[in-house]
Amino acid sequence: MSDAPAVAPDRTHQRHRIRKRLARIDWIWLFPAVAAIAWGFGLDALVLAFAVVLPTLIALDRQRMPRRPAGLDDGYPMGALVPRSVLQRTVEEVLADCERRERTTAVLQVQIDDLHITDGEWGAEIAQTVMDRVVQRVATALRGQDIVVRSGDDGMTIVLNPTRRADLDVVMNIVDRIQAAVAEPISIDGRSIRVQCCIGICSAASAPARTGAALLAAADCALRLARRSGSDAVRTFTPDIQARVETDHRLATQIDEALDHGQIRPWFQPQIDTRTGALSGFEALARWDHPELGMLSPGDFLAAVGAAGRSADMGDQILRASLEALRLWDDAGIAVPCVGVNISLEELADPRLAERIIWQLDRHDIAPTRIAIEILETVTLREGDETIVHNIETLRAAGFRLDLDDFGTGAASIAHIARFGVHRIKIDRSFVSGLDADADKRRIVAAILGLARQLDIETLAEGVETPEEQAVLAGLGCPHIQGFAVARPMPLSDTVTWALARPLDGNGALRGMEPRGTA
Repeated sequence: MSDAPAVAPDRTHQRHRIRKRLARIDWIWLFPAVAAIAWGFGLDALVLAFAVVLPTLIALDRQRMPRRPAGLDDGYPMGALVPRSVLQRTVEEVLADCERRERTTAVLQVQIDDLHITDGEWGAEIAQTVMDRVVQRVATALRGQDIVVRSGDDGMTIVLNPTRRADLDVVMNIVDRIQAAVAEPISIDGRSIRVQCCIGICSAASAPARTGAALLAAADCALRLARRSGSDAVRTFTPDIQARVETDHRLATQIDEALDHGQIRPWFQPQIDTRTGALSGFEALARWDHPELGMLSPGDFLAAVGAAGRSADMGDQILRASLEALRLWDDAGIAVPCVGVNISLEELADPRLAERIIWQLDRHDIAPTRIAIEILETVTLREGDETIVHNIETLRAAGFRLDLDDFGTGAASIAHIARFGVHRIKIDRSFVSGLDADADKRRIVAAILGLARQLDIETLAEGVETPEEQAVLAGLGCPHIQGFAVARPMPLSDTVTWALARPLDGNGALRGMEPRGTA
C-alpha cells in the first residue's frame, strides 16, 4: 500500500480548526441587529427565532463542541515535535475540559523500535522520513480530535480527546490501531522498511495525581517497562510499575558499589548435546547478589547498569569470572568445551572491545575457541557500523566462536547471518515452549534446523523446560539444548557438584538417554 506524502494535512483536523476559529467570533452581538431588521419587515416569528432560539442553540453547541488545546492549534500542528512544557500544559487543558464535561482521557507514550538501525544503515534522513510516515499513519488511524505529536527522535505522545470511557477495552482497541499503523511496511527508495513500537499507557483515572505532569510521567513509567519487555510490548500504569521504576533509579545509584565489591557475578546454565547427552558448554548469566533485595536476575538490573554507563565494566567482570570458571573446571577434570558470554550493543560500539577481550584470554591462558561471543540477532543489521563490524571480525579472526542469540525474534536476513560468519544460532524460547503440542512450532523449528544445516551453522534451542520438548527437539535433529529441563542457572560452586554427579556411561552419555542422530 503506497504512502501519502508526509506533509498532507489531516482534513478532519483542518475542518475542526476552522470550526473552532468561527466559534471564537461572538456572533450573539449580531442578533439584535438582525432582529431589528426582521421587526421592520413585520416578521415577528423571525424576530423571535433570532432573539431567543438561535442564541440558545449556539450556546448549547459551544458546550458540546470538544475543546482542542489552543497551544497546539496556534503553534504546533499535528505531528510536530512539541516541548515537554507545552505538552504538559496541553494535558492540563484536556484534563480541565474533562472536568467541565464529566469525561475522561488517557495518555499513550509510543516508542518506535529499531529506528536507530534504519538510521545506521541508510542515514538520518531515512529515519526522519520513516518517523514522519509513522506519525501521519497513527494520526489517520485515530479520531480527528485526538492529539498526536512527536516527543523525540523516535517517539510520539498521544492524548485522547475527552471521552465517555477510557477503560482498558477502549484503550487497547486504540492500541491495536496504532500498532497496525506502525507495522505496515514503509516503501522508501525501493526498500521496504518495517518497524514496531512499544507503548506505555496511563488513563486519567489511574494517574497518581490529576495533573499533566503526573499523567505524562506515569505513561513514561509504563513505556520504560514495556521497552524492557521486548518489541511490540504494551504496559499500562499501575502503582506497581511506579515502584519498579523507582527501584530502577535506586539500583542505578548502587551499580558502582555493586561492581566494586563483586556483588554482580555470573551464574552458569548448562548446555548439552542431544546426540550423546554430553555437556557441551555453559552460558554465563549475570546475577546481582543485592544486600537488601536478594538475588536479582538481568531483567531486574540491566536497565540500571545501562543508565549508569557501566555496561562495559560489567561485561569485563562477567568475562573475567567466566575465564576463572574454565580454569576451575579444568582443574576439577570436568570437560567444558565452551562458555557463552553475552556482549551488548553498547559494548560492541567500543572500538577497544576486541583488544580487551583478547588481552583477558592471553592473561588467563585460555584458547579463544572456548569462548562464544553471544550477540543479539538485531546486531547483524548494523552492518553499516564500522566499529561493530570491526569488533566482530577481529574476534572471529582470533578464533572466538560467534553465537546469534534469540534467533527468530529480530529481522536478520540469511545474508546478514552468513556475512557475519555466525557459528551457531540459538533458537528463541518462544518457538520452543510447548512445541511438543504445537505442530506449527515444530514446522518452524524444523525449517530453522534445515536452514542451519544447509549453511553449515550449528543450532541450540533455548528455554527447554520439559522432557517432552527435549525429546521432540532431539527427534528433529537439534544438536544442542539449554533450559530448565537440563538445569537451572547456578553459582560456580554448584556447577562442579552438578557436573560430577551427572549419571554418565563410559562414553560420556547420560544413562537412560538414547543417542540420536542429526538427520
